[in-house]
Amino acid sequence: MSNIRLAIGLFLATASIVSAQQKTAATTPPATTNIIPISKADLGTFPYFKTLPNFTPINQSDSLTIDENRTYFFDGKNYLAVDGQVSSQILSVKDDKKKIPSEFQIIQEFDKVVTTLGGKKIYAGKLPEEPLKKIAAYDLVELGSKHQVASSAYYGVVEYVIKTATKEVWVQLVPSSIGSKFISLLIVEKQSQLIGLNTNKENAILKELEKNGKAISHLDFELDSAGLLTQSKDELLHIVGIFQAHPEWRLRIEVNTASVGKPEYNLSLTEKRAVALKEELVGLGVKATSVEAKGVGDTKPLGTNDTEKGRLTNTRVEIVRL
Repeated sequence: MSNIRLAIGLFLATASIVSAQQKTAATTPPATTNIIPISKADLGTFPYFKTLPNFTPINQSDSLTIDENRTYFFDGKNYLAVDGQVSSQILSVKDDKKKIPSEFQIIQEFDKVVTTLGGKKIYAGKLPEEPLKKIAAYDLVELGSKHQVASSAYYGVVEYVIKTATKEVWVQLVPSSIGSKFISLLIVEKQSQLIGLNTNKENAILKELEKNGKAISHLDFELDSAGLLTQSKDELLHIVGIFQAHPEWRLRIEVNTASVGKPEYNLSLTEKRAVALKEELVGLGVKATSVEAKGVGDTKPLGTNDTEKGRLTNTRVEIVRL
């Protein structure tokens, strides 16, 4: 892995995109960040990507680490606010007599390195400024000075994302032309709240789905309501963890209840709970097209409704891999 990290350092330090003179350069199509697979690669320690020895910060203030900052990335369609630890660097060539790789070479090689680490390129090109000003209230120059985008981002960027089980690493490169011999680099580490909360807990739902293609969850809802109780939040994160482990999966989620009261009411209640559950999952980053949720009322009991234990058994959420 040390060789991989060394390669990353080499290419990050000199990576570049189409120069400022190339006004008509094509941009990469948007990449949906939700479908980026979880990488098991060893990334090392923050800021992960080391610079080429021939490059150095222009001055001390141009290479810094910020514990927490809001940054902005563009996926070709929308801006994404990424909060996390930030490394911001502006690097310049120390010895201009040494050979500097071409922009095309560096982009190709860096693409290979990121792919090896399980990451993806999400965008390459100019950042549209007007939509960003509406979101962040500042232009690219001001945002660069605040380390919310890479310095000189108005020249254009190349952006990558690498997701691991506990974090996301976002990279924004802004090299100018080769002649200017400087590179701007923004690296953001975003802790994954979803999986991070569950790293020490076995995801029984995921294991059951991987083994049998179906699983049962006992999510707790408020009485006669579609609202999830606080104690169900952790179980909800386990369901999200399924999609983080297998972003290509599609699941059917059926909400069941015990036969207490009129069947029509029970069906209506579970339908509302199914809608609310899907909304919760989508709000946590699961693609809407990956989840089919429905309420089935009290039509599929697993046990008797004459005992409290039986009613608890029947009040369940069934998850089936499609």
